[in-house]
Amino acid sequence: MNTFPDTDGIGYIETDQSPASVYNAIISTLNDNENIGIVAEINHSENAENIGLSLDFTRTVYFGNPKLGTPIMQNNIKAGLDLPQRITVYTEEDGDTVVAYNSVNYLVKRYNLGNISTTEMIENALTNIVNSATNKDAILNAVTPRQGNGIISVASENDFNTTYNLIVETINKLEKVSVMAELDHQANAQSASLTLTPAKLIIFGNPALGTPLMSESKTIALDLPQKLLIYEESNGDVIIIYNDPFYLADRHNVNDHNDTLDMISQTLRNISASGASSE
Repeated sequence: MNTFPDTDGIGYIETDQSPASVYNAIISTLNDNENIGIVAEINHSENAENIGLSLDFTRTVYFGNPKLGTPIMQNNIKAGLDLPQRITVYTEEDGDTVVAYNSVNYLVKRYNLGNISTTEMIENALTNIVNSATNKDAILNAVTPRQGNGIISVASENDFNTTYNLIVETINKLEKVSVMAELDHQANAQSASLTLTPAKLIIFGNPALGTPLMSESKTIALDLPQKLLIYEESNGDVIIIYNDPFYLADRHNVNDHNDTLDMISQTLRNISASGASSE
């Protein structure tokens, strides 16, 4: 098991506090901020237990503030694949509790973002949230240069709504796969009096495939479950993007799970093709 938080591009804190108390403190902090909305809470340990597997305490909360996140997507709509923000709390092999999140610098490097006024505000908000829960300052890991950004892109032959609905329909038909959340980035932007081209995110997964990966490297819980972003470009073209599972495995130091990664890759290809094809 690789639980040491050396994953590139994350911020993290290690503490001897119980994981449940830390996680609950983070949730309380988020709920106390009227500008932040919790999108989803994923209990990876419970999901593993439901299918007869075991995983130490591992939970992820997805949350966001459209006033801060929308300017990032206005700069590069693909960044909606990594928004909203999320924080994972897990138990390390030695029993310590780790709080981890994707740093803003990771987003800036991955999506080649320009100068955006809200990035520093987001970084400060993330560090304040985890600091308030642990009374410790976060350590920021450097972003390791990689070949490409790990994003697979598929052009759709259908309009935006048709593409999205076909993909949701396909996911709902898959055995053992569950949709955890659906997020309308454009609607959230409008709620903050901002504009954004149509863009929706689907968060979904199969614990039977994700749990073995998290058992080796807990930080991959930041990138699981899987995500698909469907968006419309200014010229009307509709694009589907998702994370390459092998990129995620490389980033989080997951080894010897090629069969599982191949299965995930094939599933993602099939799902995206179901929405992209006009036949």
